[in-house]
Amino acid sequence: MLKKVMAVVLIVLATGAWLYLDHLNKQEQILAEQARQEMIQARAEAAARAAARVKFETELAEAFNSCKTNADLAKEAFLTENQKPVKRKPGEFTISEEIAAQAETALGNAYAECQLAHDTRFAQGY
Repeated sequence: MLKKVMAVVLIVLATGAWLYLDHLNKQEQILAEQARQEMIQARAEAAARAAARVKFETELAEAFNSCKTNADLAKEAFLTENQKPVKRKPGEFTISEEIAAQAETALGNAYAECQLAHDTRFAQGY
């Protein structure tokens, strides 16, 4: 009789231990699944941030290059407006050194403004 009681007690203890370990295993699986979901979400957020940064930098570079191109066009327009025809050589023009220096100074200032706008926008964006 004592053997049967001990067997029943051991079976109850083994079953209880097995159920407790099963419960712990299920909790661990739930935590692992939550961690996996958080990792997937973090990866997606990081990818979105990286894509946004690339897009921002691309737009910034395009704006900077456009600004520089406009400055170059303004210089060319200024030089074209201030060119003078060469005597006895039809179709040929000359530009005085003062005008060329003014154009270079204006181009340098325009480039500096473009760089300042680029740096300011970059600092504000990120």
